[in-house]
Order: sequence, then C-alpha cells, then structure tokens
Amino acid sequence: MGKRSKRIQGFYLTAVILGWAVLLLTAKAPMALAAEKMEEKPYLIKVNRVHNTITIYEKDTKGVYETPVKAMVCSVGKKGTETPLGTFQTQGKYRWKALMGEVWGQYSTRIIGGVLFHSVYYWEYSNPATLAINEYNKLGKAASHGCIRLTVEDAKWIYDHCPTGTTVIIYDDEKSPGPLGKPKARKLASGVRWDPTDPNEKNPYYDFKEPTLAGVRYRSIFWGKDIDLLDGVKATSSYGTDITSDIVIKGEVNPYMAGEYEITYSVTDSLDQTVEKTITVKVKESLEKPVITGVRDRVVKKGTKINRELALDKVKAYCSKVRLNTEDMEVTIDKISAEEYRITYAIAVGQEVKTTEHAVFYIDSEAPVISGLSEIAVPDGQALTRELIIDQICVTDNYSNMENIYIKITIEEPGDGTYYITCIAKDEAGNQTKEAVHLEF
Repeated sequence: MGKRSKRIQGFYLTAVILGWAVLLLTAKAPMALAAEKMEEKPYLIKVNRVHNTITIYEKDTKGVYETPVKAMVCSVGKKGTETPLGTFQTQGKYRWKALMGEVWGQYSTRIIGGVLFHSVYYWEYSNPATLAINEYNKLGKAASHGCIRLTVEDAKWIYDHCPTGTTVIIYDDEKSPGPLGKPKARKLASGVRWDPTDPNEKNPYYDFKEPTLAGVRYRSIFWGKDIDLLDGVKATSSYGTDITSDIVIKGEVNPYMAGEYEITYSVTDSLDQTVEKTITVKVKESLEKPVITGVRDRVVKKGTKINRELALDKVKAYCSKVRLNTEDMEVTIDKISAEEYRITYAIAVGQEVKTTEHAVFYIDSEAPVISGLSEIAVPDGQALTRELIIDQICVTDNYSNMENIYIKITIEEPGDGTYYITCIAKDEAGNQTKEAVHLEF
C-alpha cells in the first residue's frame, strides 16, 4: 500500500472519529438542556390513583420539590382503562381538546400519549353550557378512560401554571391521599350544565343567590325531653342541590336544665356562599324537684384529700326518674376544723328548681381500742371459737360504730394446751389495731 493510500485511510479514520464526537456532543446537548429546563419548572405534580387526589409541590429552600401547595380532587381511569403509573413530563396544552366519544375537554395538558389532564368533558366544542353533569358528580372516584379529569378551575390552574415539561408522578398509596388531604368533591343538580368553577363570565352560577336554610325556627321543649336540632331543617345550595348534610350547628341544648339556648345554623355551598341563621330553644321548667342520693356523713383516714371527687363518691341525682349528670352538681367544701369538713351538694334543673343536701366528713387519725382479749374464758365443754372471743372482747373507736369496725380473729393451737390468739380491728377510716395473747385454758 502506497503513502497516498495510507493518508486517505488516516483521513477517513479521523473523519469518522470526529463524526462520532460531534454526534455524541449534539446528542448530549438536548439532554442537558432538557435537564436544565426541568430544573426551571415551578411545580411538581403527584397523582394518587387510589384516592383520586392530586397534590402540587413547589421547591423548598434546598431546591427540592417537597413543599405541598395545592390539592385537587380528580377522577383517574376506571378499571380496565387505568391511568398508567410512572413518572412523565407534560408534552403539550390545548384550550379545547377532542376526547374519546366525540366529547371535549377544557384546559387539557398532555401527560403521555392519549393521557391528559382536562376538565370533565362537554358534549359540544367550545360550549361550556354542555357539561356532562353525571360525570362531574363522579369526581373523587375512578371514572375516566385513562385521562385525569378535574374541575375547570383545577384544570385551568395546571394549564396556566405548569409549563410543558413539568414532571408528573402517578402512584398508588392507600394510606394517605397526600399531605394536604383530599378536597371534597362538589355535587351538582341537573338543571344547570355549567361547571361552577368555570371563570367564564357567562357562567350562570355567578348570578345565583345565597344558599337557603328552611325550617330554622324558635323551638320549645319540656324538661328532660331530647331535641333533634335538624328536625324539619333543610339547606339548599345556591344552584338548587340539597346540602342539608353540610349544615354546621353551633351551640348546645341541655334538656335537663331549664332556660333559653342560642343555636346558630350555617351552611356553605360549593361556590363558597354561606347563609347563617340564629334561633332560640327554650327548655321549660321541670314540674318536680331533683333528688340527690348517696349523701352521707363519712369518716376518712388522716392524710386523705378532701376534694370533689371524694365527695361525689356514690352520690347520684335524679329528676322525674331521669338520672342527672353529676358534673352539673355544685359541691362546696368548707373546713370546720382540722378534723371536720362540711360538704354541701346542690343541683338545679332550672332557675327556681334546686335541691340541696349536706354531709360531714371527719378526719380520723385514731385506731380502734381492743380490750378484754387477755381475759378470755372458755366454759367447760365448749371450744374456743371466734364467736366466743367476739362476745367477750370490747372494741371501741372515736368515730366508727361497732358494726362498722372490721374484726379479724386468728386462733393457733400448738398442741400443748395453750392458744395463740390474734385480733385485728380496722375502723371505717382504715386505722388498724393489732393485739395478740398467749393463753392456757
């Protein structure tokens, strides 16, 4: 081979190497550019298929998409046409987009292939008054053919704020819809075929009046009778749907305390319009006075804390055979001396119907006194028994009566004709005395 041939071969080899280098450089450049553009995206979108919930994240101070800023309720693909799992970058946007079955979606953003974010579909192109209401009312449940359906407001938010190339992560998590929870899906009546969140100036929802609360009225009940504050009450949204289940009631009625109670009803519909009404509920005076049971004088051990809990032990209150809540009972504790407290109990079922009882609590620091144990005598022909000993000893106490003193007798017979007798006496307060003797009979 001549020098010229070698030069030509060298030239071609150099050209090939340079060509591959250029190809590699040009191949890497778009990837680097794409990565650079991804870093510039303001948001990350995560879709939880299990809960039909979308969470939007923005970057934290470290530049990581970990700060949740917005949650959206959606409808992902139903069984058989599931929305694909994975990580994707959005590919395009469409103001009105033709969907499957000759229907149309507003504010569509392509995720991959035929899978898009878009509004609930419409029957006519560019006509927001032809909303498929039945499908709208499925938001929050899997219902689509693979796309991710949203309200117009949420679809438009993604359309406006998430540029092409925004990362979308579609995943399953049964435990949690996302850090911001799952927004409540709105339900629409069949009369108006508009999305209430559509910002279109022709949207008739903007002309609707506030919601209504019907049946909210002054109420009067007899003492002790329960009341259903929602009985006969109905709430209707500004666009005609029943939202009675959304009523919030502030205030409570105690049917066991006569008087007047202020109750406030409020309800907010899906257009964030609120109506509020306040009424009075009157509980009539009881015809009977309450009865307090279990109040008694007591003896307690030194060091016992005299408080409400102790005072209410075994104490109950009734009125018209209805047991009252002892939390409503007034308990006043007055210290008379170092060893004596006066307890006053009072409970009312109205402004003028009240019952009061009193008791005295004594602080007992002295143990019972046992006498006569060493003088026990056993008559001929009888055995030494507990009953015989009880009959011959005397147990006294400064507060407790004999019948309220616990007495324990132990008899031991070693077999040599003698007896070991032990007597323990404990008073109501728990003070205890122990005496033991060794006797021969």
